[in-house]
Parts: sequence; structure tokens; C-alpha cells
Amino acid sequence: MESKIIQEFAVVASKIWWRRNTLIFKGVFAHPKVIVQEARFILDELVEERCRAGMVCNSAEVWQAPKTNWVKMNWDSAVDKARGIVGVGVAVRNSSGSIIATLRTKKPLFPDPLLAETFGALKTAQFGMELGLTQVIIEGDSIQVINQLRSGKKGFNSASMFISEAKQLLGNFAKWEVSHVRRNGNSIAHLLAKDALSNHDHIVTLEDLPPCIPLV
Repeated sequence: MESKIIQEFAVVASKIWWRRNTLIFKGVFAHPKVIVQEARFILDELVEERCRAGMVCNSAEVWQAPKTNWVKMNWDSAVDKARGIVGVGVAVRNSSGSIIATLRTKKPLFPDPLLAETFGALKTAQFGMELGLTQVIIEGDSIQVINQLRSGKKGFNSASMFISEAKQLLGNFAKWEVSHVRRNGNSIAHLLAKDALSNHDHIVTLEDLPPCIPLV
């Protein structure tokens, strides 16, 4: 049996055991969908840890410029569990690496990491349409969301609905791709997402760098 399948089985089994104990000892019922979401997030984190540890990983470690006439849209999401808010940051850069637009937006949403990342992917696609882009690369540091955007499978939970909407929007671009980057290659989008939590609901900048992005 492949090690990946064994790992997935171990994570899901541990979450099922946790769900059983939570119900017996605390009287709290956890919906099976929550178990699946948490297991997927843990597996995503394990892949990221392997990348950071220098193990085999095909994802880029640093940000790489897109091809000529293409733009790359990096997104990240941040969660404020106490307030039940999700922040999304998007950085749009051209083939020379120059930032041509940024987005900071937030929304009251159940503070689930996977839900936040899928919502971020949707907002990125929407932002690309608003900017009138034609050839785009959507890039993020959540392997799970990237794989879902590439997959033809459909789901019926909230996260899957965001993915489905994002795919529909992506189909309107002349050309589009999705790619995964490690977290240290997604730092600008991360800073934008964090800043979005403490800012107004929706802020767009064109060509100018927001104050939350340090000059280098």
C-alpha cells in the first residue's frame, strides 16, 4: 500500500477517534464533514512541512515571474477565529515582477482554514475578471485548494461551492493556469490577508504598494 494512502488513513482514523471521545466525554457532536475538512487540512500541513524540511516537493520555493503577456495572481487567506472573520489578500504581478494591483477584503465567515482558502480563490478569480485580465496564473500556498481547482470532481459543502464558482469564473479567461508555491514565496499575499482583517471591507490599489507591504 502506498505511503500516501497509509498516511491519509492514519489521519482520518485519528480524527474519528477524537470525534468519538469528544462525544463520549464532552457531549459534543462533531459533524462528519468537519472531520473530513480537518483531516484534509492536516494532510495539507504535512505536505508543507515536508517542503520546508527540504524533502521532495515540486512546488516553487520562491515567487517566480509569469511568462510574457501573462499575469500572476497570488492569494492568501487569514482567519480571525474570535471575531469570525476571514481576510483575503491578492497581489497581481506582471512578467517583470511589478505589482499592478492588490486586493484586501474581508467577510464574516465560519473561521475554517479550508473554507477561508477556497473563499480566497473565488475572490481572486473575481478580482481578475474585474481587472479585465485575459491570461492569468492563480497561485496560492494551499495544495489542497490548488488540487481542487485542477480537479473535475464536484463536492457539496461550502468550500466546494466556492471552488465551483471559482472554476466557472476562470473559464471566462482566454487562458488560465493554477500553481502552488511554498509559503515563503507567497509572503506579499500573506501580509495583505493579515492586513485585511483590520481594514475596511474592500480595498483595491492599482500599481501602488499598500503600507502593509515593506519596500525591498
